[in-house]
Amino acid sequence: MIQGSKVTLRMFEESDLALYAEIINDLSNMTAYWPPNLQSPANLKKEFNENGFWKDDYKLLLITDKEGSIVGELDTFKTSPNLKGPEVGFRIFKQENMGKGFMTEALQLFSAYLFQTNSTILRLTLLIHSDNAASLRVAEKCGYKREGTLRAAWIDYADGTPHSDEILSLLRGECPSLKKILQKR
Repeated sequence: MIQGSKVTLRMFEESDLALYAEIINDLSNMTAYWPPNLQSPANLKKEFNENGFWKDDYKLLLITDKEGSIVGELDTFKTSPNLKGPEVGFRIFKQENMGKGFMTEALQLFSAYLFQTNSTILRLTLLIHSDNAASLRVAEKCGYKREGTLRAAWIDYADGTPHSDEILSLLRGECPSLKKILQKR
């Protein structure tokens, strides 16, 4: 568990699965920037039992507020064998928890943790919808730099319109240490 001043990042517990399934399957919480995929509670439990959502090529953490309520998630996954670092994904589940600084702190902590615990990671990559100003601001507050645009990278989930993603990265030398971040809290 990693505790900041606003959020705690933690691994899943079996007791989280029912609430997590309810949250991610409530399509009223979906933004235009996340696929509206329903996930079977049975499949979530099966994957949790196999690896706790924590393996070499994929890691998933919950973000909780100071009261312990689940407010979001962070994940990391390998996208290319040529990149020396994973892609990172993040989301706050409900509109009411957006704009409170939860994700900025969570992404700072998670990024520093990933660099600290794996010396082979040279960079972390984010792909963020070009129109998602809030997530782009979060990334830039955390030190991520824009590298370019993936034009027509994906299709809008609602209407089939092509959309682009911004490519952002954070290099090892650009990220403060986890210890330094935690001392500021």
